[in-house]
Amino acid sequence: MFELFKTAPYHDEVLGDLTRSGRQWKGSLSLGPHGIVELIVSGVRTRPDSASLALARELPEKYEALRPVIQASLFEHYEPGREAVEEGAFPQHVEPFPEIANSEAIWPYVAIALVRIGPLLTAGQMADTIEVAYKVEWDEEHTLGARIQEWRLVELCGSV
Repeated sequence: MFELFKTAPYHDEVLGDLTRSGRQWKGSLSLGPHGIVELIVSGVRTRPDSASLALARELPEKYEALRPVIQASLFEHYEPGREAVEEGAFPQHVEPFPEIANSEAIWPYVAIALVRIGPLLTAGQMADTIEVAYKVEWDEEHTLGARIQEWRLVELCGSV
């Protein structure tokens, strides 16, 4: 009986099938060295948002150019944790804290949890935003989000 109210999947020629879940559309995306990752795009009941789909289609090609600035931001997030462990601020830390020499060496300690694309209220106005959510080995309690607008990293934030 409830199948009658279920939204049909949306097929995109580039992204494949997306299914409606809650107020979002879910699918997958191939993102270079990270492989296939979960994709979540905004939209209305009948279809995903056109601007979000366009960004999702462009992301695989443009992501490689964003990686250096993202890796630098991830390393900036890593360094205070490493320093705190070295200073004994986290004596309960049982696992060896990852030893990462520089920003280029960050990627083996990082995995993408998901990519979310949709409008986000920024500085009082809505802006189309890509958020790449990263799980990092040095901060297991948080997921870090690289927020990208107009193909620039605007911030790396925690707890996405």
